[in-house]
Amino acid sequence: MGYVHRRSHKLWRPASASALTTGECVTGRQMNGDRRRVGIVVSGAVLVALSGPGQTAGFSVFVDPLISALDVSRGGLTVAYLIGTLAASTTGTWLGRVADRRPMSQVIRGVAGALGLATVVAAASVNIVMLTVAVYGLRSFGQTGMTLSASVFVARSVDRRRGAALGLLTAVGGSAIALTPLLASRLISAAGWRWAWLILAVTVVVIGNLTAVVVGRLDRDGVPSAAVAVADHQERTVAADTSWAMRRNGFVLVATAFTCNGVVATALAFHQIAILGERGLDSAAAAANFLPQSLAAALVALAIGRVVDRLIGRWVLVTSMAMLTLATLSVTRVDGGFAAVSFGVLLGSATAATASTEGALLARWVGVDRLGTLRGRMMTVVVIGTALAPLGFEMLAVVTGSFTAAARLLSILPVGVAVMASVIPLPTEVVGEPAKMA
Repeated sequence: MGYVHRRSHKLWRPASASALTTGECVTGRQMNGDRRRVGIVVSGAVLVALSGPGQTAGFSVFVDPLISALDVSRGGLTVAYLIGTLAASTTGTWLGRVADRRPMSQVIRGVAGALGLATVVAAASVNIVMLTVAVYGLRSFGQTGMTLSASVFVARSVDRRRGAALGLLTAVGGSAIALTPLLASRLISAAGWRWAWLILAVTVVVIGNLTAVVVGRLDRDGVPSAAVAVADHQERTVAADTSWAMRRNGFVLVATAFTCNGVVATALAFHQIAILGERGLDSAAAAANFLPQSLAAALVALAIGRVVDRLIGRWVLVTSMAMLTLATLSVTRVDGGFAAVSFGVLLGSATAATASTEGALLARWVGVDRLGTLRGRMMTVVVIGTALAPLGFEMLAVVTGSFTAAARLLSILPVGVAVMASVIPLPTEVVGEPAKMA
């Protein structure tokens, strides 16, 4: 009896120890994976925030001081900004190729240094030519370089629940951009516009290089999710042998939807005060409408990012384009404060729905091997579209007689993209297989 007991004891102890060790190993790996995931998203959000000096919102607070100091008209400054932005549209293509060939930490250091240099040129500007060169650098490495680096880094580094990670990146990083005009306006009041640019330059270079160090460490300490994570039986993927023709269709559709989103949102946001003024709101009430717009965008980005990995990509884009159409048409029905807030919420929600899903869908349909190159090409088209959108929408308003009528015609764009999304052949999506434990 004692022998049997001892033998059972011997058999039991190793099995329990093995189970305990395996459980501790998996739990430890999962904790490391979770911490790495948080570090990846936070690093990406910091990069998006650093794009602030190259975003329209960040530049806008310098407009009046520049007009006064450089003795140029507002129209002349607008033209310089347009030329610099259009010239910067070429940056996305070659920078995307660099991102596919170089470690992301090196790319981030280069982008941070170039954006810092462009900001210094802006501070030293004494005429409209120097300022145009500065705008080229700000838009190339701020609007394009930092945001491209952030999205490509997060999309490549996270291979489970990628949509949730990119949605969080959009929500946090997009909200953080709003800190730039707030900080810059305080600096301009305290030290003048030249010192404000210089302080922003130092901030970008220092924080950008520190973030590059963190990114490099995260890349070296990568923990494959297959060895860490619990399977998600509802996550969608496409077969590895899917033809490039189908994958190219997916890229074209995502690029078209993202560009349409940027064009419509930029046109409406740029002329929002004028549009709502036609509908009877004063400038203060129209300007206040940006707050619910931003809050709605952040909330929708978080919500849709958590579910996009489980949804059919085609209908994600159809839905987001339908939301953009509704938002565009809603501005033509504004007749008071509540309706104006509703328009702001709809527009913020629609733009966030596309912005928070394009990265996940692009990675799903075309993969991550050429993600930098393809996203760089897409950014080139987007930058050109958003640069021309305000002027084009204003010209449309002149032809039709009002911004309200122009908005009705503008709604044709997302309708067309929604139709395209519903009929274009796309890669076949399947529910992903569960991750295997190491």
